[in-house]
Amino acid sequence: DTALDDIDAAEARRLTMPLLALWGSEGLPARLPTLKIWRDYADDVTGAEIPECGHFIPEEQPKALLAHLRPFLAGERSR
Repeated sequence: DTALDDIDAAEARRLTMPLLALWGSEGLPARLPTLKIWRDYADDVTGAEIPECGHFIPEEQPKALLAHLRPFLAGERSR
């Protein structure tokens, strides 16, 4: 997969579909500029940190996950 990612980057290919990035407030992703990272690869990025959550968002914070997924899938997102 890394080789394909390198080819896409060399050819300036970007993700053009809407992308929702979600991460937990605990762990490595919480210490990274997640939205900035994804915006380097995609044109339409939204996202949020899920409070009191680690890596397994569906298991740890299912209601918070649904609160983000429902509007995103309905096309009700803001940049």
